[in-house]
Amino acid sequence: MKKHRLPYMVAGAVLFAALFTGCTNERLEDELDFRKIGINSMQSGDYEGAVAAFNSALSQCVGKITDTELDICYYKAAAQYAGGDIEGALATYQAMIDYDGKNGNAYYLHGCLSLKQQDTDTAKKDFANAVKYNPDDYELYVGIYENLAANNMTDEGEEYLNRAFDIKGNSAENLTWRGRIYYLLGQYANAVKELEEAVKKDSAKANLYLAQVYEAEEDSANAEKYYQAYVDSGTADSVAMNALAEIQMGKGNYEAALEDIRQGLAMDNVTNQQELLSNQIIAYEYSGDFTSAWDVVQQYVSLYPDDEAAQREYIFLKNRQSTDESSNTESTEESAAGDSSTADSPAENVTGDSSTADGSAENATGDSSAEDSSSQDTGSQN
Repeated sequence: MKKHRLPYMVAGAVLFAALFTGCTNERLEDELDFRKIGINSMQSGDYEGAVAAFNSALSQCVGKITDTELDICYYKAAAQYAGGDIEGALATYQAMIDYDGKNGNAYYLHGCLSLKQQDTDTAKKDFANAVKYNPDDYELYVGIYENLAANNMTDEGEEYLNRAFDIKGNSAENLTWRGRIYYLLGQYANAVKELEEAVKKDSAKANLYLAQVYEAEEDSANAEKYYQAYVDSGTADSVAMNALAEIQMGKGNYEAALEDIRQGLAMDNVTNQQELLSNQIIAYEYSGDFTSAWDVVQQYVSLYPDDEAAQREYIFLKNRQSTDESSNTESTEESAAGDSSTADSPAENVTGDSSTADGSAENATGDSSAEDSSSQDTGSQN
């Protein structure tokens, strides 16, 4: 569906009108209905329709503002961003800040989008206000770090990570977050110490971060151990399944890797579909199942057409399919003529040289190492 930008002033005016009126109980049902329509429209990719629905929801408000209206505003900004209307999303967050000058989350999200617009001065001010009003939110500090690091401002980001150590407490959650921060800072010994204590206090997430620490230290045995513990906890995500698959592939266990990938792709919230599909192509090729690899690469290039390496892999597998089909035809004809000795030759030519397939698979994917996805994504706010 074609994505349109809403005019900046219109978007802001509708939101301000809603924010400064609120919603009575009599119109709450209509408000929630429009909210549901907006969410469904987002899920189907109709971001313009989603924004219109959220505006309609907010227009029902005629009383005191509640968390429902603020929740709708967050959804609206997310729809604007997803639809390419970054200015509109910035206006929505700014309206929320103007309504409540202590809304740390709105400051953070406004800062993330400002950074995308290369407005670093505004972003820095927003991030400072975000932690000012939410000083005990570990996730906020990590999110700010990751956004700054992604924009070549790692030193500034690490300042926020170090400030997070001011948060006190020895709960499983505190230990897990501190362990993750030590990991991001490259202080692996401290990370292991905090995370092992968190595991003793039944933090499932600590297993994931311990696995990442050991992976960074190239200790694949312990990395696999803790990834598996994370999966066994029942809280694993698609990123962990991809990491497990890569460990299995490194050991040559391609069938086990494919099973991990299938589980990852089947999860409700798949945040790393591209990496999973890429590894699925490799695993199928190395296991000799070029037909399945061809099926997956067709799906991959349709979803990620800008991946030039995948386009080359597509051509390789397409040619391989054509060769296999030609070989099968020749084999059938020769068998019918009673010449079984020459029928073996084409098959050997197709499958005998595995180095060609291996090299092509490597070129298609490059580096697909797992990344932790628990950080806040500016494109899909809750």
